[in-house]
Amino acid sequence: MRPFLVQLGGLAIIALQPISAQRLDLQARANFYADNTEFFTPYRTGETIFGAHLDTWLLARSGSNTSLRAGASIDRRWGSEEFVDSIRPILAVAWRGDHSTGILGTLDSERRHRLIDPLMVSTRELTTPVEYGLQWRERRGAVDGEVWLNWRKLNTPEQREEFEMGAVADVDVAPWLELKAQHLWSHRGGQLHDAGVPVTNNRVTAAGLLIHDSLSFVGRSSLAVMRLWSTGHLDPEYPSDRPGDGTGTWLRASITPVWDVELFAIRWLGRDFHAAAGDANYGSPGEDPDFYRAERKYIEIGLAKRVRSQAGTSLDAEIRWHRIDDEESEAFFGTSWELSYRLMVRVPVDVRLR
Repeated sequence: MRPFLVQLGGLAIIALQPISAQRLDLQARANFYADNTEFFTPYRTGETIFGAHLDTWLLARSGSNTSLRAGASIDRRWGSEEFVDSIRPILAVAWRGDHSTGILGTLDSERRHRLIDPLMVSTRELTTPVEYGLQWRERRGAVDGEVWLNWRKLNTPEQREEFEMGAVADVDVAPWLELKAQHLWSHRGGQLHDAGVPVTNNRVTAAGLLIHDSLSFVGRSSLAVMRLWSTGHLDPEYPSDRPGDGTGTWLRASITPVWDVELFAIRWLGRDFHAAAGDANYGSPGEDPDFYRAERKYIEIGLAKRVRSQAGTSLDAEIRWHRIDDEESEAFFGTSWELSYRLMVRVPVDVRLR
């Protein structure tokens, strides 16, 4: 027995030697948010989301390119009777090279993978701050691209599996011109159990360009033009007599004339468009299953201020007015405009332990 213990102790010493040479950090990301959307239209109802979530983890670097994250993500809504409204694990292994990053486990989903609102609603980063799956990002020369798989539900006898597969790519073709492409596939299916519902899919693609420059009389300015296509629906009971394919055109113009405050405007024209994860203000189906409007018009005007300190703390503030078709607003004095605002503060903390 004693020789065995000696051998076991020797193996432990050998195993711990490389660990002692590793770098170990304690990292945290606190996100405080206040999001209010005064929507009272057939497409989307008003929603107020106030709270904070904290992601904290130990980061162990086992080599020059690989690392392991292990921790937890905690979400707390102000006014809730629960001490913590949700807690999810953070567990990921990552490989990082000079131009590439690969992640298995908890994904880096900050700012919704750069997806525009018609593909993914802006409140998604507040309601679903943690995603799990696979991710690969490539930054090489003029190309900045990313692909990911976000696994949302398991396939059980009671439910279909659900996942999202996304891809985005930005290509700088000139100092003032950028080509953009985005795709999101939402899937509900599974081979083990059908849960009594058929396989359904929703695919949305966007392609276009971004023109940006700095002009003497309006400061930083930009114009984005994107063409979008949608096909399919996740809802297995979606009416079969409605079109399965849709299209839309999304335009966003902005100027920054004073105090680094961005003045922006969005214009949307759509027909039979639907994105399962997108902002419902852009789609033809309403919240009521019987409501449907093939031709859609949407306008958004807003002010945005973004500040980032040298320590990495950032502040994002927005106030927005929305005109959704010609629907009258119950929230904004009986006009055809809706109101929303958002305030987000992100605070990073990094402590080197060893």
